[in-house]
Amino acid sequence: MYGSHLRQSLQLFPGIGEKKEKQLSGVGVYDWTSLIQYQKTTNDPLLSSVSILEERLEQLETEFQEANFSFFTSELPSLEYWRLWQNFPERFCFLDIETTGISESSVTTVVSLFQKETIRTFERGKDLEFLFDSIFPEDIIVTYNGRRFDIPFLEREFHYRVKNPQLDLMNLLHSIGIKGGLKKSEIQLGLVRPEAIAGMDGREAPLLWYSYQQTNNKEALDKLIAYNREDTKNLKIVLEKTIDLLTENRLF
Repeated sequence: MYGSHLRQSLQLFPGIGEKKEKQLSGVGVYDWTSLIQYQKTTNDPLLSSVSILEERLEQLETEFQEANFSFFTSELPSLEYWRLWQNFPERFCFLDIETTGISESSVTTVVSLFQKETIRTFERGKDLEFLFDSIFPEDIIVTYNGRRFDIPFLEREFHYRVKNPQLDLMNLLHSIGIKGGLKKSEIQLGLVRPEAIAGMDGREAPLLWYSYQQTNNKEALDKLIAYNREDTKNLKIVLEKTIDLLTENRLF
């Protein structure tokens, strides 16, 4: 560990964005306490006064000690939600969906949630309508490309507005130079999938569902669910490996 990832977020202070945070990191300012000491020494005109920073520090320390998860999700930029994993892993809900396609007429077939080391899969025609009953409204929903696909797709189909804080791992991976989709990202991070589904991609998922619907092919359904569950569980591993890269290389 490299100390508290949350306490190393300087963007929680007024007037500090991503660019300024990186500049401060370059001069050895890595956490809340060192920020105060730096400003006392340098009186940086681009930073708030020491008194304002100290007032904010007192507030942050109080919320940190009280483990006020919702306070920090409301104060952090969404791309910085990874910092909460170290202190609040139980509040991260990993989600992945499978659909019949990407057109307006397409529908959701299966969805898996992975949280607190427990995975739950919801199936169309069985229990899919209970999906959002299983997600606490303040928990972080973690996806890959979910902001552009999974969440809008579910919102359209369920006629439901998802208000949860969201962490899209695609954006986080892109910020450290890892691109090419979830499967290629997994390879770059050293993940190996089970042999039975290692060669699958999203294009096969609709075909498996149609096979199940048309011929009651339970093997097709089982393979689709296994693929979806693997995607979902791997989101946690991708997050952890990305955090390792961020902290080991000081890419924040």
